[in-house]
Amino acid sequence: MNEMAASEIVFLHTSDAHIATFDALRARIAPEVKIRHILRADLLEQAVAAGGVSSAVEAAARDALAAAIGKETRVLVCTCSTLGQVAEQHDADAPVPVMRIDRPMADQAVLQAKNIAVCAALPTALSATAALVRTSAEYMQKPNVMVRDHLFSAAWKHFEQGNMEAYAAEIARGLRGAAFSADLILLAQASMEGAVALCQDIAIPIWSSPETGFRAALALMED
Repeated sequence: MNEMAASEIVFLHTSDAHIATFDALRARIAPEVKIRHILRADLLEQAVAAGGVSSAVEAAARDALAAAIGKETRVLVCTCSTLGQVAEQHDADAPVPVMRIDRPMADQAVLQAKNIAVCAALPTALSATAALVRTSAEYMQKPNVMVRDHLFSAAWKHFEQGNMEAYAAEIARGLRGAAFSADLILLAQASMEGAVALCQDIAIPIWSSPETGFRAALALMED
C-alpha cells in the first residue's frame, strides 16, 4: 500500500455536493489513498445552457481534464455523467487512466438485469447515461437488455437551490414510479444517491455510481 499512498486519485466534479460523498467513501474503503478534488461547476452550466455537450463545452472539458492531472496523479475520475463521454475520449491521450464514474455501474448492470430503468433529474445526464448502458449492453452482447429512460425534471430546481432534502424526496417519488417496469434502477447522477435511503419500500435494487466507480478507480491504481 505504500505505492498507493504516494499516489492520488483526482476527481473532477461539476457540483460541490459530490466532494463529501467521495471523502466518505475514501474514509470507509481506502483511508490510506490520497484523493484530490477539482470543482468545475461552470462546465455543467455551459452544457445545460447549450442543451448538451457542444464542441465548445467538449473543448473546455478536455482542457479541464488535462489540467487536473498532476505529478502524483494515478487515476483521473470524472464524476459528471454529462461529461462522461468526453472523459473516456480523453483517456486515449492522457498519461494516466481517465474514467467516467458511471462506466463500472453500467457494465455491471447489463450483466445482472434485463429491464433497466435509467433515472435522472437533468436531461443531459439522462441521455448520456442511457446511451452508456445501451453501448455496454451491445459491447457485452446482451441484446435482450431493455433500457427505459426516466426524467425527474421537477427535482432539479431543488438541487440548484441547494435543498438536497427536497431534491432527494422528489427523486424518491420518481423512483417509485420507475420501479414498476424494471428489475434494476440506475441513478444517472451521483447527486441522486441521497434518495436511496428514502426508498426502502422499493423491492428492486437501486444502484448509484459513486461506490462502484471509486472501487474501479482503486483497481486501476493497482494495475
